[in-house]
Amino acid sequence: MNIRPYRDSDFHPLLHLWEQAIHLDTPTPGDFVRRVLLDENRSPDGLLIAETEEDKIAGFVLCLTLRHPIENVGLLEERGFISAFGVLPEMRRRGIGRALFEQAERWFAEKKRREIVIAPYPPNYFIPGVDKNHYAPAVSFLQNLGYEEFTDAIAMDAAIGQFELPKKIREKEKTLAAEGIKIEPLSVQKLVQFLIFMEKTMPGDWVQAARDRLREIADHALFDAVWLAIHGGEIVGYCQFDGEHFGPFGVADTHQGRGIGTVLLAKTLLQMRKSGHHSAYVLWTGERAAQGVYAALGFQITRRFGLFRKQI
Repeated sequence: MNIRPYRDSDFHPLLHLWEQAIHLDTPTPGDFVRRVLLDENRSPDGLLIAETEEDKIAGFVLCLTLRHPIENVGLLEERGFISAFGVLPEMRRRGIGRALFEQAERWFAEKKRREIVIAPYPPNYFIPGVDKNHYAPAVSFLQNLGYEEFTDAIAMDAAIGQFELPKKIREKEKTLAAEGIKIEPLSVQKLVQFLIFMEKTMPGDWVQAARDRLREIADHALFDAVWLAIHGGEIVGYCQFDGEHFGPFGVADTHQGRGIGTVLLAKTLLQMRKSGHHSAYVLWTGERAAQGVYAALGFQITRRFGLFRKQI
């Protein structure tokens, strides 16, 4: 068994392996190019490939460190990320995964990382962690290597082909309007103010996600993919969508508990339906939000992920 860095000839074999090993979360060829090969944080030797003596790719692990700082976060200089890994099903239980992870841990140690986390890589994560139901063997594998689950995440889906604003939402929107809070789509006239709001109030990776989405929609001026809550001329909340993917969304601490987030979510879902989407999903939320705002608007839990880490 040989472990080596990825090379160009691995492109199609690796995507085939990915589909076999992580069947629910295989990137398209274009997505793989954008989110892996062109990732500005990827090191040339960070995508490790396990190759058999017959030159067959049997497994991989994608190792990343932040080489470019995230706004309000920095470089997280003591942390490394494994955003994806897998071994061909017919090649498992032969020590391939263990050998890959041992090499990965040496790779991180050489870069003076003290902690490895799986899989919440802020700029380009594929899934938040390890799907506890669909990838249960991977959970046991990680635990056997000394990785601990430090939190979890929930994915939810909703059918929105016939979505309309519920009566309670329409009434809540009127109440907010009477209090001076308007819910409306982003416009170019509020673009700079929106970015300032994001930088001051939201996590750094959310700021980056907002900037990336704005770059995508700028040429077409489709700013209704981002919705704002505005109070007294100031932005106090926002949400966004990209295709059928809803989120992230958030409300300033000073305005939480007033139903703003629920109205933002509902108005965004309505816009998604008007844009031709028949379903919506959120890939990463917590139990409280899942049982609250999302469930109230028809979302159902579809997956549960465990996020793992190890000190090295």
